[in-house]
Order: sequence, then C-alpha cells, then structure tokens
Amino acid sequence: MTSIDSGLFARLRSLYPAAETDTGDRTWALVAACAFSAANAPEAVPRVFEYAIEGEASHEERLRFARKMRDALFKSGMLSGYPKAINGLVKLHESTPEDLRDKAPLRSLDAPNQELQKTGEALFASTYGEKTNAVSALVHDIYPDFGYFCMTFAYGFVYGPTVALGPAETSFAMVAALIAVDVPTQIDWHLQGARRHGASIAQIRAVREIAIEASRAAGATWKNTIPEVLEK
Repeated sequence: MTSIDSGLFARLRSLYPAAETDTGDRTWALVAACAFSAANAPEAVPRVFEYAIEGEASHEERLRFARKMRDALFKSGMLSGYPKAINGLVKLHESTPEDLRDKAPLRSLDAPNQELQKTGEALFASTYGEKTNAVSALVHDIYPDFGYFCMTFAYGFVYGPTVALGPAETSFAMVAALIAVDVPTQIDWHLQGARRHGASIAQIRAVREIAIEASRAAGATWKNTIPEVLEK
C-alpha cells in the first residue's frame, strides 16, 4: 500500500492538466477525495482538502472549493454507497472551519418530482448520448422502480444540480467512485459521459489515473480490467 501523504498528493496533483480547467490544479483533489472515500479511506479526505487549499487566502475561493468537495462526495456516494460518503463527509466536516460550512441546502427542496424527472432525463441523455435508449431501457426493465429512481432522484436531484459542480466535474466524481469499487461497465459509461460533458481526453485520462493511484494507496484491488479512455 502506498503511503497517503503529501508526496502522494503532489504526485496526484501533477497528473492533472491544470491549465485546462477553471478550478485549476484542485480538480485532482475532488477526484482523489472521491476515490479515497469510495475505497473506504475517509481519513484521507480532509487531508486532501487541506493540502489543496493550503496558501489560498481568498475566503470566497476556499468556500467555493469546500462546497465542491462536499458535493463531489455527495454525488459519488450514490455509486460507492452512502455509508462511505457519510464517513468521508464527517471527516471533512470535522476539519472544516466554521466559516466554510454550509448551514442550509444548496439544492432546491421544493421541486416537484415531475420537474426532477425532467431534469434527470435531460442529464441522462446528455451523459449517455447514443446509448441513452439502451441504458434507460435496461434500468427500467431490471426494476421499474429503479428506473424511476434513476431519472428522478439520482439524475434529477443528486447529479443534476450544478450549483457546486458542473457536469464534467460530476462525471469525474462518478468515475473516481466507480474505479474504486471495480465496476468496468459503469466506468466506461462515465468516462464517455465526461467527454460528452466537455472534458478533454487529457483531463479524462488524468482523472482515470488519479482515481487508480488514490484507490490503490487506500488498499483497493481490482478483479477486472479498468477501461481505457478511448479517442472518440
């Protein structure tokens, strides 16, 4: 197992093409935190956060990134399991200064289910592209309740809002969690989804590698081959 320390964080940060994103070199930290959380190493989450914001004097930027980190963990928990997301969020919360904590939900709690479903279906389609009909049919066929849940609550309420994370960042959080839990079919879906949401091939390859290295450092092993990022 690789030591989870500042040397690892520096390595993970170096993998991401920082100039390509408005979050600079901190995107690596969102990916690493989600991978650590999903790989059951929640104690690493606040260490990543603290390393990523070290030297940042702007309160606005520190709060913005704290919200991104919380939302990334929340969104990734849909895939890795909410007990793991809870543990990661608890560790992050314990080490977050009071002025960087939120006191109220960022999402609207008043949206009717029909509105959430519409939002979810639109995001689902933009994520899966030409595979939308096939994947939608799959999740509805295997259990109709699950299909409704996916469109309305997973994609509508959890993934859909962009108040903290944009669509590409959401895909990155999903990829990180999926790599940590070793599910190649879904990894491939969301590697491609990240591309559809505007991420570059270089960014997606970096996200894949960061998630692998962070998960490995947390003790993860794989029975399956992790899909590659294809030029498409």
